[in-house]
Amino acid sequence: MSAIKELWSYFNEIKKLKYIEELLQWDLNVNMPKGSIEGRAEQRELIRGLIHRKMKSQKVGELIKDAENSNPLTQTDLALIREAKREHDHAKKIPEDLISEIAKTGALGYIEWEKARIKSEFSRFEPYLEKMVSLRTKFAEFLNTGPTPYSSLIDLFEPGATYEWIAGIFNKMKIKLVKIIHKLVDCSEGPDQSILRKYYETEKQWQLSLEIIKKLNFNFNIGRQDKSTHPFTASVSSIDTRITTRIWEDFLPACLFGTIHECGHALYEMGFNAQLRGTYLADGCSMGMHESQSRLWENIVGRSREFWVYWYPILQKFFPENLRACSLEDFYRSINVVKPSFIRVEADEVTYGLHIILRFELEKMMIEDNLQVSELPQIWNTKFEELFGIVPPSDKEGVLQDPHWIGGYGYFPTYALGNLYGAQIYHSTLKDLPNLPYEYEKGEFSNLLKYLTENIYQYGKIYRAPELLEKMTGEVLNPDYFIKYVENKFYPIYGL
Repeated sequence: MSAIKELWSYFNEIKKLKYIEELLQWDLNVNMPKGSIEGRAEQRELIRGLIHRKMKSQKVGELIKDAENSNPLTQTDLALIREAKREHDHAKKIPEDLISEIAKTGALGYIEWEKARIKSEFSRFEPYLEKMVSLRTKFAEFLNTGPTPYSSLIDLFEPGATYEWIAGIFNKMKIKLVKIIHKLVDCSEGPDQSILRKYYETEKQWQLSLEIIKKLNFNFNIGRQDKSTHPFTASVSSIDTRITTRIWEDFLPACLFGTIHECGHALYEMGFNAQLRGTYLADGCSMGMHESQSRLWENIVGRSREFWVYWYPILQKFFPENLRACSLEDFYRSINVVKPSFIRVEADEVTYGLHIILRFELEKMMIEDNLQVSELPQIWNTKFEELFGIVPPSDKEGVLQDPHWIGGYGYFPTYALGNLYGAQIYHSTLKDLPNLPYEYEKGEFSNLLKYLTENIYQYGKIYRAPELLEKMTGEVLNPDYFIKYVENKFYPIYGL
């Protein structure tokens, strides 16, 4: 077997171990009895340790060197070598006991987060979070791939990105978003969201969510949807992608748009080129690019007027009593209310970026500025009031709303980057496919999916995000596309 083929085989085996780890995590969040958490934590610790040992082994270094000298090498081979070197270098730097401790703490901490969130008791979750911050800070110091510890953690999710680069984008975006938000919130012609806050039977919401993602071309032959406390997507093989949603009987958008969001992630995972399936390159090129697709499908498509030209009559049949007297235009405006709110995943497109900026700034403070975990709820509330003008009534609506910090740091900024990538990608897509909005009115989404698959999904990790974005759009990242999208969409909704 040639060196490059052996490298492929070795890393494809690691990919299978990662799929097993993902399956364990999916089961923990969806099906597992809560009393079984210790056993699951030990299993995840074992799998994470196995992956780490395989990744850092001397054999990998030798395979990489031999593969680099192979001839000829395809573009896909070169991408594998690039990713293999990156992962091998990372693994060599991190002690195995630290990897195992992070995995175990994450599993135990997630269950305590669920309990703490239900009762809004941060003190219950605090020791687990405090331990994870300490572990991740050590991890960043060992990793040392960026100019700062927090940059090293960001790089894990958005290769090549740094705190300074993202902060430069966010600081400018924050000023523009705050200006737009004030303009919209102060408008007397704003839409009314009360129609969304009636009682909506949960089983009907569930059935409707399945119909929607089926129409969006979610492949139920290699995928499924379940329910969880926090919506997520998990790929447990290249032909097994699972999404979850949550249903609130008194707020319709939670299930509707949470489902579409996760479907966007799944369509990316289901769209890899057949030659990449089961390989180490069967993954998104970055979390920012992955989020660009979930946010694109959820908001740019799913909250468009054209989307609901098709879906609103169907929605009315599901909930005739609630929606009989509500026009399509009023419903469209209601799902696009811009209003400061407490929960990130339920936030509108405009205020959402501020939720991410808050977390981005707090993460940096925890990892680099010695912010004590015990101070986090108060700091959260203070900064939240500065950004939104409102204070969370409890930790459940504040610092306890997301489970991410019991897993890792550096992930949150990719959500906002996803908005920026997505707006630029969609702007470019419409240049080639200007009739897409008219297709949505007929319930047709195949051409959009085909285009995104051909230009993004099929490539997996062959390209890095900046390279793929420029390849597709002809430009480097330009946040102005998102700002223009927001202004062009929301000013007319608010009569401005």
